[in-house]
Amino acid sequence: MNAETKVIKHKLSVLELAEALGNVSAACRQRGVSRPQFYDYKRRFQTHGMEGLRDLPPIAKHHPNTTPPETVEKIKGLAMTSILKNLF
Repeated sequence: MNAETKVIKHKLSVLELAEALGNVSAACRQRGVSRPQFYDYKRRFQTHGMEGLRDLPPIAKHHPNTTPPETVEKIKGLAMTSILKNLF
């Protein structure tokens, strides 16, 4: 059993336990998940089935408004040129 399968089974076990107990709070306490997380699992399971219980890919690590590195280097070069001109 790979890690992804374990994650899916854990999420499914939380949903099944809540159904069996008839108590979401108790199921969440026993499985160590928050109630908002439970409702996220439930919504995703109802919408996408077992595929919805897969972990989502990580959020991109770059910000869309980040200045491109080549532009930053050009600005640094212009700033240094300006500083040097003012010194002499």
